[in-house]
Amino acid sequence: MVKMAKAIAVTMQEMVTKTTTNPDELGILDNQLTNNYGQLAQESKLAALATKNEEIVSHIKYQVQELGHGCAALVTKFGALQCSLNDAYTKKELIMSNMLVALQAGNQRTQACITAASAASGIIPDLNTTIMFAMTGTLNQKNSETFTDHR
Repeated sequence: MVKMAKAIAVTMQEMVTKTTTNPDELGILDNQLTNNYGQLAQESKLAALATKNEEIVSHIKYQVQELGHGCAALVTKFGALQCSLNDAYTKKELIMSNMLVALQAGNQRTQACITAASAASGIIPDLNTTIMFAMTGTLNQKNSETFTDHR
């Protein structure tokens, strides 16, 4: 999930660069962005299923949806640019306002996805440690009781 979020951020940055250097390649990058987002959405579904904390699940879903809206707006704006490559006004408007806003929002959402994934993956070692102590019978040991006494 983190890998796909970073790939989306890199693709967005490439798209902004290609706007001025080689706008003919924007279609390829649009497809790449769409594919990366689709894969991120699938991975976030799996992460949400694996996480029992409803707050984290809600956060993952919301951030991935918001990133999707930003990606869709970005693809739409680049499509408008490709239709009118010679229109200087469209190019300036696209570059100066919408692209920077979409890129910043995408980076924030990408960082939120990375943070949520890190929080979810941080729970697993804690659970493994708890299981290890429970299996050895030393979890919450009181008055020489063992964990196996309470099975």
